[in-house]
Amino acid sequence: MLSVLLAQATRGAELEPYVPHDLSCPPGSVSGFLHNSFAYVAPLHKFTNITHSFFDVSWYFGTVVTNTTGRDNVPGATRFGDDDGGTLNETLITYFNHPDAYVFALRGQPSAYLAPSGSQLVKYDGYVETMRFLSICGGKATYIDMVTYYCHEPSEQQQIATYDLWYTAHTLTFEKMAAGLGAPVFAGVCPSPS
Repeated sequence: MLSVLLAQATRGAELEPYVPHDLSCPPGSVSGFLHNSFAYVAPLHKFTNITHSFFDVSWYFGTVVTNTTGRDNVPGATRFGDDDGGTLNETLITYFNHPDAYVFALRGQPSAYLAPSGSQLVKYDGYVETMRFLSICGGKATYIDMVTYYCHEPSEQQQIATYDLWYTAHTLTFEKMAAGLGAPVFAGVCPSPS
């Protein structure tokens, strides 16, 4: 079933741009990786109506953009602000919008955030993140995945805290967005045509 859904989701994938994830960590830092995926019963446009602007990321885990440079949704554009206590400094590196797929990728500068537990400061030395929103089930549902590469301090404690920070931000963001849309979690069977 998963292969059928992914085949449906990648319809038009040959049009998707290559997204470079060439993140070089500075000395004293190591790389980490996280992949989250979500699927909801709601058409793609319900999600892209919310997420369509690189400059407006208010939907993402308490992020407030205070300054931008460049043109919205054009690679090279930057956004600055506050991201749940951390400093936001991101550059758009890829933007692709198609009726069946919406993909963007960004590169973030070093920052520090309070861990979801509230007891530890999570520091990282940059990241690259790609978000894909794909139409599935003949347009009745949406598959979302996020791939995040990040650099962090080499301690096991920082590794766990960094992973937890990104995982929590992604999960809470899309649970809240789906709830606001009234979009139930996709249970693996495409909705019946109406």
